[in-house]
Amino acid sequence: MDTGLTPAVALVTGANSGLGRETASALAGQGYKVILACRNTDTGREAEAWIRSQHPGCDVQLGPKLDMASLASIRNFAAQYKEQKWPLNILVNNAGANYRKRWFTPEGIVGLCQTNYLGPFALTRLLEPQLIAAAPSRVVNVSSIMHRFARLKSADSYLHEYETGGSYNASKLGNVLFAYEHHRRTSRYGVQSCAVDPGSSSTGVWRHSVLAKGPLRWMMDCVYSPPRDGAQAIIHAATAPLDPSAPVQPRGMAAQQNLEPSSSQPVPRHQLKYWARGLFASPLLAWYTPTGGLPGIAADGVFSATALLHSFLDWPIRRLSGGKIASRTVAVRSQPQSYNESLARDLWNLSSDAVHISREPMIS
Repeated sequence: MDTGLTPAVALVTGANSGLGRETASALAGQGYKVILACRNTDTGREAEAWIRSQHPGCDVQLGPKLDMASLASIRNFAAQYKEQKWPLNILVNNAGANYRKRWFTPEGIVGLCQTNYLGPFALTRLLEPQLIAAAPSRVVNVSSIMHRFARLKSADSYLHEYETGGSYNASKLGNVLFAYEHHRRTSRYGVQSCAVDPGSSSTGVWRHSVLAKGPLRWMMDCVYSPPRDGAQAIIHAATAPLDPSAPVQPRGMAAQQNLEPSSSQPVPRHQLKYWARGLFASPLLAWYTPTGGLPGIAADGVFSATALLHSFLDWPIRRLSGGKIASRTVAVRSQPQSYNESLARDLWNLSSDAVHISREPMIS
C-alpha cells in the first residue's frame, strides 16, 4: 500500500493488549519503527516479544511507562521521548478506559475525562514539535459509536463536572472534537488528525462492564470481533493516503509571516475524517442527534435499538461471508455536535490551560 508516509516511527498507546497491540503489530509488519506506550510495562514487554514473533526482524520497542490518568506521567513520557530524539510520523491515541468510578485528578479534572480525553490531548500537544518536524504526519484518535449518544453542555462542565465528564460516551465525543480541532490548527503544518470507530470488539475496555460477566461474556465473544479484526479500521485510519487537498504551510513560514497559529483555520468538512468500518459505517447510524423531551426519548430508543442491532450483526456477517461483506473502512459523518467549532475551540483552550501548555500549535 502506498501510504503517503515515509516509513518512520509510529507511537501506539495502550499497545500491551487488544486493539493497541494488533495495531502496533500491523504497523511493525509494514516497516515502521513502532514505540509501544503502556501503563503496565510487564505486559508491554510481553507485547513487544509477541510482535517480534509475528514479524521477525521488525523494529519494535517498549517506550517509557505511560499512564493516561496522570498528567505527570504523560509529561515524563513526552520528555523521555524527546530525549531519545525519535521522530514521530504516526501517533495512535488508543489507550482508554470504561468505568463508573467517581474520581478527580489533582488538577480537578474528571477521572474518566482525563484518561480518555485530556490524556491523549496532552500527549499529542506535548509531542506536537515532533509531529510537525516529521510532516507529513498523522494523529489517530480512537473513538466509538458511543460518541453518538453524547451531548456536551459546555467545555468547562465536560472537564470538571462528573455528571458530564464521567460518561464514556462524552469522552468519546471529546476525542472527535479534539481530532477535528487539531486538524484545523495543524494541518497547514502537515499534521493531519482524524478519529476512528473500531466497531464492537471484544477487548479489555469492557472488563468492568456487565457484558464481561457470566453468559453475557460468552455472547459478547460470539458477536463482537476479535481485536485483530477490530484493529483494521484503526490501521486504515493510520495509513490511508494523506488528503492531497489539505493545504500545507512550508515549515518555518508561519513564524516568518506572523501567522496566528492559535486560531482555527476553516477547512472543508470532507477533510474532517471520521472513519468507520462495516455496518458501523451505515447511514442508519449517522442521522441521530441527541435531544430532549418526549420526541428525544423516542428517538433515543429507536437509535439505541438500531445501534445494538448493527453491533451484533457486524462481525458475524463479516466472518460468515469470509470478509466479502461489511469489511470496507470509509469516512462517514460523525455526531453533529462534533462539528461545533465554537465548542471545539473552547475545549481546546481550556484543555491547553489545564495542561499548562500554549494554546498555539507548538512548532518547535
